[in-house]
Amino acid sequence: MKKLKDITGTYLWEYAEDDDEGKAFVILTGLGGSTDGFGNKYSRIAEYVQSDYGFPAFIVPTPKDVWEKKERFFDEVAARFIQNKTCVYLMGVSTGATMALWYAAKYPQIKRVLCVNHVFNINLHLSSSGIRGFCGEKMAVVFGEKDPSVKWAELLPALPHLQTYIIPDADHVFSGKLNEFIDLPKKYLFA
Repeated sequence: MKKLKDITGTYLWEYAEDDDEGKAFVILTGLGGSTDGFGNKYSRIAEYVQSDYGFPAFIVPTPKDVWEKKERFFDEVAARFIQNKTCVYLMGVSTGATMALWYAAKYPQIKRVLCVNHVFNINLHLSSSGIRGFCGEKMAVVFGEKDPSVKWAELLPALPHLQTYIIPDADHVFSGKLNEFIDLPKKYLFA
């Protein structure tokens, strides 16, 4: 495991060298999030994804000013972690989930997407366009039952590649449900 100083100007954790098979697992954190996350949740996910599934894992903190440079931010993420791959699984949390939802359709290398408590009400049109334009294998959108965005879940289109899940008693940050949060990729991305 090594630290890299990269696109966001903060440290990213890289859990493995790029592999020969062209795979990658990328986590986009919540707004201003750290690479470890509360309770080391992101690093714990990255570690088991690397060991259990053999995907090199990359954690990208979503900068606080991402709303001013949203497409440029995602294009920079793609240039570093997506474009030179053949199979990318992408997980986004909160604002990171919104970025994943909006822009994953631009990159055919992204095969699966997991969006956790994305900020749905920012731009409903861009969210819908991203979902409809995605041509990968699977897109899972997960809401905590107590998250403010859960009320928008019913507006998601019924599409073969889209699955929506509501986690009982979970709020926006999965308070008291850290282990359940850490298991989300196992259940909804790699299953």
